[in-house]
Amino acid sequence: MNITNKRFTPDYVDHLSECEIFVFGSNLDGRHTGGAAKIAYEKFGAEWGIGDGPTGRCYAIPTMFGSLKDISPYAKKFISYVKEHPNNRFLLTRVGCGIAGFKDIDVAQLFEDVLDIPNISYPRKWVPYLPIGSMFGTRVPRGRDDAPPVISDDLLKDLCQKHLYEIGANIGGFLPRIKARYVEEKKKFGYTDFGNFFFFGDDFYVWETDDKYAEYHNQDVVEGVFGDECEGRGYARRVLFAGVQTDFKDCNGEIIYTGDVIKIERDEYTEYLAVGGFASEDWSGYYCFLLDNHSWRLTDCLEQHYQMTRVGTVFYNLDANDFININKRTCVFNLENSDECNILMAKYTPSFKQECEGSEANGAKYDWKLLK
Repeated sequence: MNITNKRFTPDYVDHLSECEIFVFGSNLDGRHTGGAAKIAYEKFGAEWGIGDGPTGRCYAIPTMFGSLKDISPYAKKFISYVKEHPNNRFLLTRVGCGIAGFKDIDVAQLFEDVLDIPNISYPRKWVPYLPIGSMFGTRVPRGRDDAPPVISDDLLKDLCQKHLYEIGANIGGFLPRIKARYVEEKKKFGYTDFGNFFFFGDDFYVWETDDKYAEYHNQDVVEGVFGDECEGRGYARRVLFAGVQTDFKDCNGEIIYTGDVIKIERDEYTEYLAVGGFASEDWSGYYCFLLDNHSWRLTDCLEQHYQMTRVGTVFYNLDANDFININKRTCVFNLENSDECNILMAKYTPSFKQECEGSEANGAKYDWKLLK
């Protein structure tokens, strides 16, 4: 599947999704007789006699008069209108660069703010004239959110909902930098960045581009979450959520994820505990080992000079139809940390229940030969 980059307006627009607005250059009298204005009038309902602002499923920007200085106020007015309509995607064409006769290099500079607004696509031909460093956007948008210092399951769901437009439109430059881990059908871990996954209720979906994943695609879920905003986005494949990357590393330099089981050592003390995270709506919180009625923060563990070593994860005895609450799974593990069977199972993850012949529903017995 070819992925559609919604940051660039197609050279020729022949249809619009429900949320899209066609942006064209016009004359103040609204005589839509040529170029993009004619397309707007014939295909997308632009009204005759309206040459400025919203019209039909379009937005008209007057360009057929005066100089660039005269056009500038209308460009600013358009930018303000876009910000007031965040649920629409505006397909900005090469306004003023056709019949009006202006140069791309000059008109593009009137629309520099499009780089910081996710719901505007702009002409690919303008890329060299916008201050992004390269075609791949090395400039960091001013609108990008920084990632919260601690990510819990609920906070991650909230962030996905907040950035639903960017996720559906495949626009990554405005998103917080978060890496998530998941368990796929082949019982292996996969890793993906924020913007390439979403939640449907408690279920976790990742976007795939390879046609081999077409059979896993769930269009009903996509439409339920995004409406029609994911045309050309890829295949939505359900997997099992398995934690997020923290800013901690173990004594071997391995990055720690929520859901990891850590061997904690100092002097004669040794214990195995799993990592969870507390995060509040104001983004305060901490990564910790969740215990029965309290928690042990990873920062405290390090300050007290305990040695931490990743030895596995809590993602064993899984059912492919499950959804995973990281904190609940880590709490269960931590309250049963004296169980040698659980500690051993943590080393052989991820795994689904049916992998362990001889196991019982709640993990009471195992065929240990399969695990060694």
